Amino acid sequence: MSATSPYVYVPITIPVFKDRVCLFETGCEARVEYELPDGPDGPIDWDVTAFHFADKDVHGRSVYTQLTRVEPLFHVLYNNMDREWIDTQTREVLAADGLVNLYADPARD
Repeated sequence: MSATSPYVYVPITIPVFKDRVCLFETGCEARVEYELPDGPDGPIDWDVTAFHFADKDVHGRSVYTQLTRVEPLFHVLYNNMDREWIDTQTREVLAADGLVNLYADPARD
């Protein structure tokens, strides 16, 4: 992926485990950069480059933040995210935009 790669946002809930104990679970949107090297029927080459969060402050105003690759918590979330979910949701978003076919050609997977 490059700095100019197209991207989509995929909502995801990420549980973080240590020794089979769920330490915490967070909901956010993953920024998914992608390329279509084999066209609309092939697999999507994707990578998550940031996690975006929205909340309300004590005054009820919307606040936003993001985690990028330079922050340690990004890697904790990245290592615990459900890659199959990201792949499926990315294909569904791109199919809704007419960029890929909803079902990839099995011969190309």
